[in-house]
Amino acid sequence: MLGYGSSDKPAEPSAYSTKSLCDDLAQLLDRLELQTVVLVGHDWGAMVAWRFALWHPSRIYKLVAISVPYFSPSQEYRRPSDISPWFGYHEYFADLVSTKEIENRLDVFLSTLFKASSRRPATGNPQSSQAEETRKKVSILFKGQIQALMTSEESTFEPPSMVISQEELAEYVLDFTKGGMNGPLSYYRTDRIRHEEEKDASLSISTNLPVLFIYGTRDPTCIPAYAEGTASHVENLTVVRLEGIGHWVLLDEPDRVVKEVLAFLNPQSRL
Repeated sequence: MLGYGSSDKPAEPSAYSTKSLCDDLAQLLDRLELQTVVLVGHDWGAMVAWRFALWHPSRIYKLVAISVPYFSPSQEYRRPSDISPWFGYHEYFADLVSTKEIENRLDVFLSTLFKASSRRPATGNPQSSQAEETRKKVSILFKGQIQALMTSEESTFEPPSMVISQEELAEYVLDFTKGGMNGPLSYYRTDRIRHEEEKDASLSISTNLPVLFIYGTRDPTCIPAYAEGTASHVENLTVVRLEGIGHWVLLDEPDRVVKEVLAFLNPQSRL
C-alpha cells in the first residue's frame, strides 16, 4: 500500500485519503486492462476495499474485508475516539509529533503492535515468562497510552508475546527504519478529509455485491456493534466469526482464512 515498503511515500496526508487511494487503484486496473476484480483487504486494506466499493462499484466483482467492518458515510463528522474509546490511539497517530516519537522506538512500537491477543500460543519471545505478563499489561488503544509508551524514558523494555517471530520483528524494524513512519501514519490523518469527500456524494454499497467479512472475536478494534451492524448496510453479506482470535487473523488462522475466502469465491467448493 502507499507509504509502505518500496511504494511511493507522499508527504501530504491528502494523498492517503481513501478516495485518492481508490482512484489510484482504479487507474492501476486500467493500466492492467482489468475491468473488474475481487478485492481482499485487512485493516487499512479492508477500509480501502470498502471504499472502493463505494467510489468504483462497477469495478469490483466480490469483496473480502478482514477485521474492519463497514462504516457508512456520515453527514456529521465524528472523531474515531467519539465512535469508541478503543480508537483513542488514532488521535496520537494523527498528530505529526507521533512520527518521530515512533521512529525513535520502532522496536517497542512494533512489538506492541503485534502483541498476541488470541487464545492461541504466541511465537515471539516464547522463553520469557515476563513477556506474557507484559502482554497483559501493555496496551496502545486508549487515548494517551501509546504516546506514554513512545515517550517513556525507561531504557529497558521486555517485549510482549507476539504473533510474529523475533526474526520477523527485526525485518519490520529494518523496513520502517528505511521508509519511515510518515506514510503509514498518514492514513490516520485523513479522517476529516474522508468525511468531506463522502458527505455529499450519496455513496452506498451495491445490493448486488457479494461481501465476505471475517473477524476475530477477541479483536478490541473490531467493535461488535459495527461488526454486527454491517449487515444493515450490506445486503449480500457473509460473516465469519473466528472465536478466540484477535486482530491478526491472517497470522493466527491463515488456513481458516484461506478456506473461507476460497469457499466464498467458489461456493460449489462447500458441497
